[in-house]
Parts: sequence; structure tokens; C-alpha cells
Amino acid sequence: MRTHRRIATATTTALTLALALGAAALTAPAAQAATPTAGSLRHTGGELWYKATTGQANRLTVSMKIEVRDNDLDAYYILTFRDRAPITIDKSAADKDECVYPSATDLTVARCAVHIPVGSDDTDIYDVDLGDGNDTATIPANNHAYAAIYGGKGNDVLIGTGWDVLYGQDGNDHLVGGGGVWGLGALGGAGNDVLTGCSNACYGGAGNDSLTGEDNEDGDRNILNGGDGNDVAYGRSGDDLIYGGRGNDRLYGEKGNDRIYGNSGNDLIHGGPGKDILSGGPGKDRVYQN
Repeated sequence: MRTHRRIATATTTALTLALALGAAALTAPAAQAATPTAGSLRHTGGELWYKATTGQANRLTVSMKIEVRDNDLDAYYILTFRDRAPITIDKSAADKDECVYPSATDLTVARCAVHIPVGSDDTDIYDVDLGDGNDTATIPANNHAYAAIYGGKGNDVLIGTGWDVLYGQDGNDHLVGGGGVWGLGALGGAGNDVLTGCSNACYGGAGNDSLTGEDNEDGDRNILNGGDGNDVAYGRSGDDLIYGGRGNDRLYGEKGNDRIYGNSGNDLIHGGPGKDILSGGPGKDRVYQN
């Protein structure tokens, strides 16, 4: 009987210990999840890139000022990147572009100094790849650094200046501004895109797009190309060149001496005030001088 009691006591103790250990395992705190990052700054292909993290919906702004150091005529573009989550600075960006965090307590802001020597033909100061997600990128009006902004997949809003080239890529994107040094302004890509205030050459791409050119009171022209789809294009002031592309398009030259080509499809063309050249192309078109 004593032996039986000892076995029972040992069994009870083991069971109690197992239950205690199980409870401890259930109540132990989980390992802290890694803080998600908005994107990373890196120097690749001879240029500074901001590349978004997969799965992030970015809210990026890039501000700029020009700095001249030590009486040197070479310019440094001081670029400040702000996003909704911490930004990772790659060693290449830290070494090549002097990227740092202005505040050790706020990793959502990073600052870089991009060196442009006198006489350099480098026309692309930095690039942004927003990747997937419904992203927003804003380039303030006083930012005069040439840049290429890629929206990637998702329904993106890209707000640029006359110094940027905006690429909506996949999704129903809204592109505001654009007019970079290559003579390109904004390219919508696949999806039903809205392009407003774009100068130089602007392309809607595939989809039913809306394109509105920049007002050019000095007589400069916009080149608007709807691409595939049933597009709407407004030239605004200036001597504009407008192509409807494939589809049943509505094209309005508005002020200026415009040239408008409907291309294929059943198009509606209004020249507006000015000495316009209007061509409907194949299809049942309606063409009006004013």
C-alpha cells in the first residue's frame, strides 16, 4: 500500500508539473513582430533609388533644396524622403549619396545629398519605385530635381512637377503634372487613368483614359496620345498635337492652333478657337472646327 501511494503521489506531481508548464507556455508572450518598413533607399545603376517594400501602401513625399559646399561650383541636391513607415537606408545609399536619418527617433524621414558635378549630363537625379499597393507620391512644386516616379501595380496617385516623368503602370491611376527632361510628361499605362496638367508628351496607354494638357500661354504645345481605349483629351491653351489612338475618342483642342487626329474609331473632334488641322481617320467621325 505504501508503494502504491508513492506511485500515485509521483504521478500526481508529474501531472501537476505538466499542467503548470503548459499554462506557462500558453501565457508566455509571443516574440515581437518586426516593424514593417515603407521602403529602402539604395544606390544602384549609378543612381539613387527609393524602392517600396512589397505589400505597403506608401504615402511618399520628396522635398528638395540645392546646396553648394566649400565655395565649390558643384551642386548637391538635398533630398528629404518622408513615408508612413520607417525607411531603410542601404549601405550603398549611405556611402554614395550620404543618406542619413535627420532624427534618430524618427526613421520615417531620411535625407540624402546627391552630388551633380558641373557640366554633368546626368538628367536623372533620383528614381522612385512604389511597387504594389494603392500608393501616393507627392513631389512639391519647388522640387527642381529631375526624377522618374513609377507607380507599379495598384491604383496610384502621383503628383509631380514639370521636372518629373510619371509612370502610372498597372491600375487606374491619377497622374498630376509631369514633364521631365526627356520630353516625356506622364504615361498612364494599363488601366483607366486620369492625367491632368501634363506637359511635353503624355500617353494614356491601354484603357479608357482622360488626358488634360497644361495651359501654355507662351504658345508651347502639349502632345497628348490616348492610346488604346475610348479616351477623352483636352489640349488647353497652346498649339497642341492630339492623337486619339484606337477607340471611340472625344478630342478637344481648345485654344491655339492645334492638330488633332482621331485615328481609328468613331471619334468626336472639336478644334476650338484657332487655326486647327483636324482629321477623323477611319470610322464614323464627327468633326467640328469650333
